[in-house]
Amino acid sequence: MRYFLYLLLIVLGLTAYRAWVVLTNGLPLYVDEAQYWFWAQNLAWGYYSKPPMIAAIIAATTSVCGDSEPCVRAGSLIFYPLSTFVLFFLTRRLFAEKIAFIAGVIFITLPAVGLSSLLISTDVALFFFWTLALFAFVRVLETDAWLDWILLGVALGLGLLTKYTMGIFFLSAALYLIVIGRWDFLIKARAWIAVVLAASIFAPNLWWNWQNHFPTFQHTAEISQLEQAGLHWNSFAEFLLGQLGVFGLVFFPLLLLLFVNFNRLKQLPHSALLLCFSLPFLGIISLQALLGTANANWAAPTYVAATSLLAAWLVTWQHTRLFITGLIINLSLVLGLYHYQHLAHWLGIELTAKNDIYKRLRGWDELGQQYLRLQAQYPQALPLAEERGILSELAYYTRPAGLKILSWNPARKLRHHYDLVTRLDGHEGQDFLFVTSAQLPTNMPAYFQSIEQVGELKLRIHPDYSLSYAVYHLQSFKGLTP
Repeated sequence: MRYFLYLLLIVLGLTAYRAWVVLTNGLPLYVDEAQYWFWAQNLAWGYYSKPPMIAAIIAATTSVCGDSEPCVRAGSLIFYPLSTFVLFFLTRRLFAEKIAFIAGVIFITLPAVGLSSLLISTDVALFFFWTLALFAFVRVLETDAWLDWILLGVALGLGLLTKYTMGIFFLSAALYLIVIGRWDFLIKARAWIAVVLAASIFAPNLWWNWQNHFPTFQHTAEISQLEQAGLHWNSFAEFLLGQLGVFGLVFFPLLLLLFVNFNRLKQLPHSALLLCFSLPFLGIISLQALLGTANANWAAPTYVAATSLLAAWLVTWQHTRLFITGLIINLSLVLGLYHYQHLAHWLGIELTAKNDIYKRLRGWDELGQQYLRLQAQYPQALPLAEERGILSELAYYTRPAGLKILSWNPARKLRHHYDLVTRLDGHEGQDFLFVTSAQLPTNMPAYFQSIEQVGELKLRIHPDYSLSYAVYHLQSFKGLTP
């Protein structure tokens, strides 16, 4: 177990360092993070754009240490080490302990994992449940034990409650069973019980979607933009280049080289298994990028099996220099991201809108305080906004008053989660403070007795980049039929 102990020390040390970075970098919540926190205040089986797991994780961490930014993001510092250890035991079962150690080191130092450790996102839990499901799948092929089948079903169900792309696991598993001729597992009673267990865990989210006219599925279809005609080569190229930032400037090209080098690949044991659990996911999301659009992180589970495969190749053919080079580059990239502002200052580079990678996270902590000073002048007014970004950030940075925020939606459209869970009905006679980055909606005066601009939320982030939002006092709401 000495390699496991080595990995344990590395993971604990790296996680402690990342925790320190999270505690000291002072980065406000990104709009998605603030939105997930808002979800966590009212736990449900589903939300407009995601299944419920991310909200449950934030609810758990903030119940322990409060609602500060580090506590909202604490799930990343818990789940990535867990995923690393599960990957270690998975790879050790397939190969050897040294290869498992290399796989663990590669994974915990990936650029995607490094950056995501500073934030909270659905990928945090998706990595864990995908890795756990793959570990359970390997075990059931060997043991056919009830406990392993149950573990597989639970991991699959919880993964589906995290992100719908977990469903690709079923495709990968079926493909592998067909490739190796294990047809009996496709009709095995225990396998279908595991599927039923996964479906039962996932069923409450389906029920929630049915009750709310399937908003999550509609949103998923909308963001993929598959309705756009033609092939989008720019989107495809951007997605592939993004994988360099996910898996590494050295490791991703090596992985592609390994994928096409079938003669060498066939010499590795379990290569068919690892290919079936990496290539389909990468291929599906690449096709989505070609036909519509796809963010670089959407293919993240690809790199669970891919990490084991690459580690086996590096150790088996003794490519120590490639491993060290890739590791150093990934660590350097992550360290640069962690200390980006300090490095820029040390190098004499002035941060601007063009070179500040964190600019979209900055400012709302101060703007929230500006809003609260206005709110104190109109204590009976409720916060109101139309844009998802403003609604999310204002809800978090003006808490607890922000939890009463409403979405301005007289047309009763469904544009985001706030349209789904907030209603203007029943607020006749209510005053509001309306925050917007655009012009006042032309139809708004008809719904209120009077409207007056009472302030502005404004902050200069860089010489060429500022945040500015107008605040209006809306008096005596007439109702939705003025």
